[in-house]
Amino acid sequence: MSTSIAKMHLRQVPNVQGLLINENARSQLAAVAARHMNPERLMRVTANAIRTTPKLQDCEPLSFLGALMQCAALGLEPNTVLGHAYLIPFDKNVKDEATGRWNKVPQVQLVVGYKGLIDLARRSGHITSISANIHYSDDELWDYEEGTEARLRHRPGPQDGDKLHAYAIAKFTDGGHAYVVLPWAQVVKIRDGSQGYQSAKKFGKLDSNPWATHEDAMAKKTAIRALSKYLPLSVEFSDAVQIDHDGGAQVDYAGFAMNPDGGATIEGEFVEGEADAPEAQDEPEPEPERKPAPKAKEPQKPRERTDYTSAPAEETKAAEQPKSQPQTTTASAPAAEADPKHVKVFEQIENDLTDGAPPAGVRKFYGDKLATMEAEAPDLFAKVSALMQQHEAEA
Repeated sequence: MSTSIAKMHLRQVPNVQGLLINENARSQLAAVAARHMNPERLMRVTANAIRTTPKLQDCEPLSFLGALMQCAALGLEPNTVLGHAYLIPFDKNVKDEATGRWNKVPQVQLVVGYKGLIDLARRSGHITSISANIHYSDDELWDYEEGTEARLRHRPGPQDGDKLHAYAIAKFTDGGHAYVVLPWAQVVKIRDGSQGYQSAKKFGKLDSNPWATHEDAMAKKTAIRALSKYLPLSVEFSDAVQIDHDGGAQVDYAGFAMNPDGGATIEGEFVEGEADAPEAQDEPEPEPERKPAPKAKEPQKPRERTDYTSAPAEETKAAEQPKSQPQTTTASAPAAEADPKHVKVFEQIENDLTDGAPPAGVRKFYGDKLATMEAEAPDLFAKVSALMQQHEAEA
């Protein structure tokens, strides 16, 4: 049996464990691996990752292989004590074309740790060292000043006090240096603006979010990303920032596993949390990169949801007319009469509920906007309430 699995085509490998002995999987890894990466060692590291994170073995095999190939391409070993990168299992809603039902399929995404970003930054050849840390209120020394007498000195203390700053420093081969200091309020603003944190908040999973479990590490990573805007960077570093799941990227790793020459494709919405930081305001270039593949999954969703913005009488007419006519009867007048901001909130709520977000969490997340909608657009608010009740009944 093991011999047959070793020779199988990648699409036929039944599970993640089978990938570890599959010759085609090893060939794909070798094809994309960085020079210093040994595919054989990477397979051993991967086997250990599966033992420490058992849910990985339940993931879609091609998704797992693609994420592992991305690690190999970046030259980072996943799920080790080095803290360079992590393979993270998560459930993705996938529509079954045969039944029309949405099912949760375990897949893998890649999170690059702040130590991994440091390792990648050094590969540019222009940086001798890069580090990041947190300034606490009980530290022994904090001396920070900008301007013509710019300086930064920090001597950590017990680190039991309040967190005041996150910072990162890079030293260059020519003797120069660069640093970025983020007030803690700015760190929190960047956290709240990140797609990953917003999704965790919507789905009621903040307790397991990295910002809750590893806040200091995430803050250091945020400072390094802010500093990277001023550094000569390696191609690997830029790639890592693009595909990092912490930044909100949803990557089609199954597609990457089958076609590595095409590169990893980012699905859905990618929002770089640091876009709200002051450092990014002087650079117009990052803006187009925030949504490289906007709303890729919307075409798969039933369009009859627009009926919720229609008047009750118009809904009845739409139901009685042939399928070719609702496009004109339900979308024209309501769209012109309804306040666009309330319609947008409705569509966002419907998308979240369709993706499996619990109605209670959605109601809490959109609390302020729903209160405004109730006051300014009571009819549409009634539609939202009915939609939530429907999903609560189906849960």
